[in-house]
Amino acid sequence: MTTAEAKQILLLYRPGSADAAEPPMAEALELARRDLELGAWLQHHCAFQDAMRAKFREIEVPAQLKARIAAAQKIVPLPVWRRQPVWLAAAASVALLLGLASLWFKPTKADGFANFQARMVSTALREYRMDIVTNDMSQVRQFMAARGAPADYEVAPGLSRLQLTGGGLLRWRNHPVSMVCFDRGDKQMLYLFVMDRTALKDPPPSRPQLNRVNELLAVSWSEGDKTYLLTGPEESDFLRKYL
Repeated sequence: MTTAEAKQILLLYRPGSADAAEPPMAEALELARRDLELGAWLQHHCAFQDAMRAKFREIEVPAQLKARIAAAQKIVPLPVWRRQPVWLAAAASVALLLGLASLWFKPTKADGFANFQARMVSTALREYRMDIVTNDMSQVRQFMAARGAPADYEVAPGLSRLQLTGGGLLRWRNHPVSMVCFDRGDKQMLYLFVMDRTALKDPPPSRPQLNRVNELLAVSWSEGDKTYLLTGPEESDFLRKYL
């Protein structure tokens, strides 16, 4: 299922309903869980649905509406040429919703590495579930390579001394991102994100740059044809320990 196909299906998703149990919807929701950009789009969609329902609930039914309908003596049938099949009316409604959705959820332009870094740190803060759980780096590389994600990445000496716990496949603006997870040893995790350098309009330099993003420390650098981002809880000598 492509991202575009998933969006068409998720436009009909009603949060809190039984929609998620339907196979096509379940597949689209799973894709949204893995694709950060699609997941953000879905969050906006659900918020829009909630806001619309809240507005409809605020509309009061006129007190005399029922009586007026009952008092109606004459029903004027529509001419044959003005009668629309039910499916045509439904199609028109869907087309209207799609048009509104395309305007409401129009994707914003990429702002380069800062956007990528913020998305990846957000993923780390959510404790993203790993797609592969293993302490064998070769298995993680094989998993990534089979899915078109960077697999020939370099692991810094400091990181190689930590316990590997597995990895996951993410996507950023339709580009595959390899996430490699390490156990720091005190029930805290470090996440290494690797992406094709050419996917960024302003990749970081080769010299590692350390900064704080939300609650985590983030170190970024580029090497060869790849861009790296390492995130983890704050601690002293972060750079010296892991790079």
